[in-house]
Amino acid sequence: MITVIALSYEASGKFMFKLTISDDTYSTALSARAEDIITKYVTDLEQAGSGEAFKNVLYGVRVMVEGRNRFLNDLAEVIAHEDTDSKFTVRVHRPDLTEQVVQTLKDADYPRSKREPGTSDITVIISHKTDQQLEDMANDVKRIEKSALGAAAGLKLDTLQRIKAAIDKEYIEPKDAFHARNQIEKTSNEINEFIKVLSLKKRYKFLNEDLDLSDPEEQRLFGNIHKPQYRSYFK
Repeated sequence: MITVIALSYEASGKFMFKLTISDDTYSTALSARAEDIITKYVTDLEQAGSGEAFKNVLYGVRVMVEGRNRFLNDLAEVIAHEDTDSKFTVRVHRPDLTEQVVQTLKDADYPRSKREPGTSDITVIISHKTDQQLEDMANDVKRIEKSALGAAAGLKLDTLQRIKAAIDKEYIEPKDAFHARNQIEKTSNEINEFIKVLSLKKRYKFLNEDLDLSDPEEQRLFGNIHKPQYRSYFK
């Protein structure tokens, strides 16, 4: 018998799946794997904007080196300090480029960047995030969202392919397979909406009224961020 899967939310706000009828292997696998995707996604979003995550923003700074526009990621290691989200060490791989990297960081809205004497280390202190830095953090959230949506799409495709294989081998009746596909489609849509709404809520936390809602779907989903199932996230 094909299991109907429904999305449910605990009172704590924790996202989870609940099998509401039976225990066929397709639905059980979908449930377990989808919960793993969502758990990782929520964790990644919670970390977005933290000192560790902000390293990705610094790595995206572009430095002109020998006529080539290079990412800082190619030239240095960024180390986040454990005791604060506002202090970083940029360890430049080529000491002769250190002063150039310092100036580039200052020009890129990191004015409190200074070289540590006798080293290729640069201390970067962020006292106030600029609009561009907040936009970069929001873009990092979009990257995380895209990755989660891709994982969810892959899970849906894999599950549907398993059902097709079961039909071919006569492990499942066509009418049951039809019902299973419909439930998987519905569940996948709810997963995608959950991912998109959480992304909107996190980006809104960074950008507030500057959040771009020109996309019709995001405009439609934005009102959901205040619903009970999303309320406990990113306070």
